[in-house]
Amino acid sequence: MSESLSKNIAIIIVLSIISYSCNTLKRLPENELLYTGAETSVEGEAPRKYKKQVEDKIEGLAIPKPNSKILGMRLGLWAYQKVERGEAGFYAKWVNKRIGEEPVLMSDVEPEQVEKLYYNRLENLGFFYGEVESDTIHKKETGSATYVVRPGDRLMISDYTYRSYGDTTLDSLITAHVKEQKIILPDQPYTLEKLTTEREAIATYLKENGYYYFVEKYLLYTADSIETAQDNYASLTLSVKQSTPEDALLRYKIGDITVYPKYSIKLDSGSSKTDSTVYKDVTFIQEDTFFKPYRMYPYLLINEGDFYAQENEEFTLRRLNSLETYRFVNIRYEEDSVKENGIGFLNTSLYLSPTNKRAFRAELQGVSQSNNFAGPTFNVEYENRNLFRGGEIFTVRGKVGYQAQLSGRETSGLSNFETGIGGELTFPRLIAPGKLESRFRYSVPRTKANLSYDLLRRVKLFTLHSFLAELGYQWKGNAYVTHTINPISINVINLSKSTAEFDSILSNNQLLQSSFDQQFIAGLNYSFEYNKLIRAEKVSRFYVLFNADFAGNTISLVKKIGGESGPEQEFLGQQYAQYSKLDVDVRHYLNIGEESHFVSRIFAGFGFPYGNSESLPYSKQYFSGGPNSVRAFRIRSLGPGSFVPEESGSRGAFFDQAGDIKLEANLEYRFPLVSVLKGAVFTDAGNVWLKNGGPTKEFSKNWIDQVAVGAGIGLRVDIEFFVIRLDVATPLRKVDGNGNFFWQDNFNLGSKSWRQDNVIWNFGIGYPF
Repeated sequence: MSESLSKNIAIIIVLSIISYSCNTLKRLPENELLYTGAETSVEGEAPRKYKKQVEDKIEGLAIPKPNSKILGMRLGLWAYQKVERGEAGFYAKWVNKRIGEEPVLMSDVEPEQVEKLYYNRLENLGFFYGEVESDTIHKKETGSATYVVRPGDRLMISDYTYRSYGDTTLDSLITAHVKEQKIILPDQPYTLEKLTTEREAIATYLKENGYYYFVEKYLLYTADSIETAQDNYASLTLSVKQSTPEDALLRYKIGDITVYPKYSIKLDSGSSKTDSTVYKDVTFIQEDTFFKPYRMYPYLLINEGDFYAQENEEFTLRRLNSLETYRFVNIRYEEDSVKENGIGFLNTSLYLSPTNKRAFRAELQGVSQSNNFAGPTFNVEYENRNLFRGGEIFTVRGKVGYQAQLSGRETSGLSNFETGIGGELTFPRLIAPGKLESRFRYSVPRTKANLSYDLLRRVKLFTLHSFLAELGYQWKGNAYVTHTINPISINVINLSKSTAEFDSILSNNQLLQSSFDQQFIAGLNYSFEYNKLIRAEKVSRFYVLFNADFAGNTISLVKKIGGESGPEQEFLGQQYAQYSKLDVDVRHYLNIGEESHFVSRIFAGFGFPYGNSESLPYSKQYFSGGPNSVRAFRIRSLGPGSFVPEESGSRGAFFDQAGDIKLEANLEYRFPLVSVLKGAVFTDAGNVWLKNGGPTKEFSKNWIDQVAVGAGIGLRVDIEFFVIRLDVATPLRKVDGNGNFFWQDNFNLGSKSWRQDNVIWNFGIGYPF
């Protein structure tokens, strides 16, 4: 682009902005000025940290908000005015429908109301003698407002005490909580937020100790500045209101407990036949035996004779809701008329509404991968959500798929046929020696048994059979943490019907052959997931996934005890793999506005083959490139290290692009466009390396010099529960034919061959991370 053309474009943009602005100002109501916003400043001698608190609390209080601008233009106002005058074309109507705004005028500004808001926030922070001044500025066609806030002296707390109500139990509980929590302390500033937090915490604590009807509004604060010798200090006293209702001052125990495991409206009307069973003082009323009482009882943390505790109620609800057998769970309390020694009783009923016991799903997918493989995949699934009448979930899944490589130069003509069947049985309890379930209050652990078989036939190359058997446990530590451990994991892979072409590929690559030879993988794996993404209202959120996978150690130990040794040991006639594999995936979401997000991700994975293995088994290796990785490179096309296949695009190279070590980093800015259509700008970096594989492939201290970088843009159709994604990216840093990484500075979009090698399209379902 020439310099003169660039200047002309810049002039046109500036003139357009001026034209838009002038047009909107000329079409205001008569004798009106357009309000352009307010400036607020905090002045005075208050400490800097106090000024920052004031600025944070009063930010955004100045009303009304001025008309919004996009690139200096009030497009929303412009479109609104066009429509109002009946002069709008298609574009103006389209803009008005989405972001149209009525003009915000100086006559809408009420400085006195804004001052009241500022005074309110100052008092909430303890500045009871602050000052706020306001002024308005009128120009030819626009106007604005200014506010000066002077907080003044801040009220401090000299001492904090609780005034006895006269109820020994109530007084002792509140006194103990105040001393232990130390939410409000002497020599701290008075703030409404701290006082509110204290009241809510005390009310919650009392609910945990039987005070079912007690709420925070029954607590009262009084401040007295006369009793203190220091200026700007006050003595703070907490008390229970004398007008507090009697039932709020009464402690309650749990009375009779009744559970309806198959609740429906028919049950209420009495038209359904029911049976009553008592198990450990809990009455179960249900039609026939929908859910076995002794299986449901461990989910209940509400026990007859215990004082009511809100946490027990919440945990019981959470545990019952975790059963996929049920759609709705509700707990109701009814106060008993009988009281003993000043203690009330709450008769408790639990209503559980089942979901459909059986479900069948079938879907046909159109799969398109960035290595030019495309084709249909048919998936079916059957699920029984209450197999043995104890909440057990039995799932059978099957799939049949076919993909062909539509265009791949030397690799064209390859096709995949895959099919598989698997079954999973989930028990909503811990099946293990010993009584450990009492240790899991937050949620009940699940025991999962999984058995599956998959067949992959790569036409003209090989057929691969894979058998997987796993037994493990999953549980939630809290709302954000999930643990999964599979102490038994056995994967048997059988390579058969390999062609002469594929045998030649293996014979020319000893490391690749080794990764296919190790067909027996037995060990254990563990994963830790920390997911704060569910807190969508938070500005900053983290997600962490840690995986650990160990294989072959138990077999090796047993063989050593038996006196067997050798460089290539076998188990059941097959060479078994030995390795340790650790990886971590860390993601950070930063909300910028209501719908815009800045997302960053770091992935680090390290596999350590040893003993019986030179490299990780092929199914356990890392790959880089593709729609959920470094998107400027085709799937599995990066690495290892600076390795370059002798024949770029050959079938042998396709299998060689794997490693034992993987490092990746991603940055992505996501923003709204129109309705459900979202946009993204991103950059990705990463590669894979081998633990043992020669200087060009191995991980070394110079790994940073072998990192590939790419960037691109994307479009997403986001319908909340479903996301369709299309990304296009190009390499910024890649390896040349000599194995040297370089920064690309020649983006020849007009060249077809350049586009084929450097413009990579990625289609995906869901966000990449």
